[in-house]
Amino acid sequence: MIRHVFTAAAGLAALALVPQSLAAQSAHDDVATQDAGEVDPMQEAMDQIGAMFPVEPLTAEQQARLPQATRIITRMIPDGTMGEMMGTMFDKLLGPLMTATDAPAFPVVEKGIGISPADIGLSQAQAEEIAALLDPAYTERHAREMAVMPTILRDMMTLMEPGMRKAMSELYAVHFSQKELDDIETFFQTESGTAYARKSFTMSSDPRIVGATLESMPQLMGAFAEMEKKIAAASADLPPKRSFADLPKADKAKIAKLTGYSVKEIEQMAAENKSEAESAID
Repeated sequence: MIRHVFTAAAGLAALALVPQSLAAQSAHDDVATQDAGEVDPMQEAMDQIGAMFPVEPLTAEQQARLPQATRIITRMIPDGTMGEMMGTMFDKLLGPLMTATDAPAFPVVEKGIGISPADIGLSQAQAEEIAALLDPAYTERHAREMAVMPTILRDMMTLMEPGMRKAMSELYAVHFSQKELDDIETFFQTESGTAYARKSFTMSSDPRIVGATLESMPQLMGAFAEMEKKIAAASADLPPKRSFADLPKADKAKIAKLTGYSVKEIEQMAAENKSEAESAID
């Protein structure tokens, strides 16, 4: 249960960090689409994702257990619980991480001139000087954005809470028998059960969790390296990948026709991409 909520919270936090320009553009595109009488692209995308995860309807037996499961989940997730959890998570986890990793001047420069400071080797001081020219109030703007972020995230989690409560109620009705639900409900009716339900959410954002993750990082990196080897072995007998330069003229011409670019233009773009990739490695 904690994992599900924590994952949802992390996803919402990432969503909240999407640049406002992208959000505004998305809203503009949605309005334009709706004005044209076409399908809302956001809704269409959500429908496609939903189709990937079909939900089996509850059986009559599960439906009969649903009211009790709902009572249990209401004790586990009373009104405001997920917002409270997000507040704790931001204070103890997300806030410090964002503060430690965020350099406000760099995104201001990249957005203002369209060039990544890292790509041209700007120092922090140089980036700050340019950022101040582009937005004299960028430091104060960043501080205010950070200050309002906890409220935004709490509001988002509050909006998500009813849906999460409904989904968890159905899951309990599906996965627990009548006797198990009786035992669970009896426990959550006690003071200890109520305390457990409430504290289990906030415990997921305790610094100890972060510490445990950091301690296991060397082992995880080793596992990733091993994973790359296994992936390479799984496809070792397949024909090698080819670059555009490796293709015969007929295939190059076919790609040019499909893309609308000339062979020369594609070769130039491929060379630029290769140069950028090599520079990133260096």
